[in-house]
Formats: sequence, C-alpha cells, structure tokens
Amino acid sequence: MSRSVSPQIDGDDRAFLRKRRRPSYDGANPVRIVDLFSGCGGLTLGLAEASRAVQRGIDVRLAAEWDPEIWDVYTANFTPVRPHISSDVRQWFDGKVGARRTNREISTRRAVGPVDFLVGGPPCQGHSSLNNHTRNRDPKNVLYERMVRAAEVLMPDQVIIENVPSLRRDASGVLERSVDRLERLGYSVSHRVFRLVELGVAQLRARHVLVATTANRTHPPLTTPPPLRAARTLRWAIGDLSAGSSVFETAGELTGENKARARWLLDHNEYDLPNARRPPCHRDPSHKYKSMYGRLDWDKPAQTITTGFGSPGQGRYLHPAEARTLTPHEAARIQFFPDWFDFSNVTKRRLLQEMIGNAVPPKLGFLVGLDLLSHVVSVAAGGPPTRAAAR
Repeated sequence: MSRSVSPQIDGDDRAFLRKRRRPSYDGANPVRIVDLFSGCGGLTLGLAEASRAVQRGIDVRLAAEWDPEIWDVYTANFTPVRPHISSDVRQWFDGKVGARRTNREISTRRAVGPVDFLVGGPPCQGHSSLNNHTRNRDPKNVLYERMVRAAEVLMPDQVIIENVPSLRRDASGVLERSVDRLERLGYSVSHRVFRLVELGVAQLRARHVLVATTANRTHPPLTTPPPLRAARTLRWAIGDLSAGSSVFETAGELTGENKARARWLLDHNEYDLPNARRPPCHRDPSHKYKSMYGRLDWDKPAQTITTGFGSPGQGRYLHPAEARTLTPHEAARIQFFPDWFDFSNVTKRRLLQEMIGNAVPPKLGFLVGLDLLSHVVSVAAGGPPTRAAAR
C-alpha cells in the first residue's frame, strides 16, 4: 500500500459508518469484480468505495457464496450481479492448479469476460489460532488455492486474497505454492499482515493480504499507510448505538450465571473476570484466554470480532455499560459496515453472527483496492496519483 494513500480525518469515516442511504456505485468505466467466498460482501463493498473514490462504478461479474441465506444478503446490497450464484466455488473452477482449463472453466471464463479485480477471503478456520484441532493441516486450507486456480482461468488484472496471519504457517506450504504459481503466471506478488487498528478499524484484528498485479511491474510492495493520530476506540465505533427491538439490534439472552458475571464486572468496574467467578474449566491460571467473559472498554479498540461475539464465553464481548453482549448491529459497525448495509433478510441470530464475524472489514478492501486503482491511474497518466482519498 503506497504512502500516497492515507486515512482521512475521523469525521469522514464516522459519517460513512452512520450513513443510512446506500450510495450509487454506478459510473463510467466500471471496475469489473469477481468475488469468490464472498460472504455478505465485505471485500466487494471495500472495492465499491475505492472505485467511487476514483469516480468509477463497479460491475460484479461473478460472486460465489455457498450459503443461500448469506447470498441473499449479498444480492440485497449488490445488484445486479451476473451470473447469480449461490454454490461452491469449485463448481465454477474445478480444475487442478497448473492444469489445462476444464470445459466448465472455459464456460466460466466466457460468461464472466474481462476482470479487473479477483478478490476473495477463503475459509480461514483451518489456519485460525482458535482452532486447536486441525490448525495448519485442515483440508479447507486448500480452498486458498481455488483463488489461484480462478486467477489461472480468468487472468484478472489484480488479485487480492485475504486470510488469517497463521496462513503463513500452513503445514502444506499453501502460501508459498500460491505465490510461486502466480509469479509463473506473470504477476508481481506481495503479501503481508495488516493490523487493522492501524488502518482505522476499531478492533484488534490482524489479517494477511496477498496482492498479485499485472498492471505495472513497478507497483510497490504492500506497506503500512501513515498511522492515525490515535487508535479508534469502541466508543468511536458504536457510542451512538443502543439496543433496539429487531434481532439485528438486540443481544442474545444471557444465562443466569453469565448475566451475574456481567453485572459483577459492571458493579465493580472491572474488565476481567476473576478466576473464582469463571466456569471451572476456565479457572486454570495458566490458560491463555483471559478475555473470555471479559468486558469491553469504551476507550480501547474492541477485541477481534468473530462468529462468537454473541457469547461471553467466546471472548471479550460483554458491553461496557450494559449487562449483555454486543448486538449484531454493534458488531457490524466494529467490522466497518455502514448503517445502510442491508441485513434485514436475516431473522436468525446465529446466521447474523456467522456472516458478520466471518466478514472482511470493508476498510481493508477499500485501502488495498484504492492503492491499486490509484497506481493504475498514475501509470496511465504518467505521474503520481492525483487522488489520495481513503475512507
């Protein structure tokens, strides 16, 4: 990420998150996007905002999400999408990496056409530090290479792949193989880990990003943009929100024991639950999960939002001022989804937690996408980018 791209003042991001009306992503010379493992659309939204910042629209040529209910959220926010798909990515890209295109892949390429950005966040549970069973050897880890296969089939100008930092320790060497194959295809590849709090996201989340580009060989490696004056806090992200009546605006019901734990933290102005008040299985003083049953602090960034944000036993997800966990709306804000983003099709709390917790924060896609788009504009114009906007 080049130094010419820097975060705007707090007010611009604050206004973006609180905006209730969807902006138009129509425009001249639209950026053609393929989003695989799309989830509810965090990466697509980030690219849409990056495109809007350089006065271009978007054209989602293909998006893939296997869960039809999550897919409904994607299409509610990004329409029209062609071709529509709610299925396994491997149904569209079914060949082996390095092999000739299959008949299905030839049809996919013909249907999709030219692509500016291929993006995706393959399932990361196999790499996650929270996965103590199959970490670094989970069969789902090979889904990362479906992104590489899609690049072989579609040959997009830019590729962005997002995952957890521990991807780098995958026992099968999936990252190394992917970099090697993309470079053999002619891409210039760089990758690194970003701490999202440094990018203006109000949570302690770290993500690995790989970028492959054919736009210009001189594109600089991914670097950290100029830091914010101070980390954005939970209060900055959700201080204006309060619980409502819909499933999106209410927290799940706590058990009697967990409500007592939450009240104890509030009454004693504490943030970590003492061992004596934890469940027996969490009383071992050597355990590494001190944040479980913890209370959030208004004046600090939130813990990483995961699919467990509705359970105090899954992390530091108790509200700083009320005896409850975060609502899906609050979690979405912390993940950098604006208020206009439409989750209204979802009536199941578990599903909201899954799609919000697994989403790529749009701010990450925005900054990486804008950096790439600005560099393309710069090369075409023969000079440095004229627009250094970053939401």
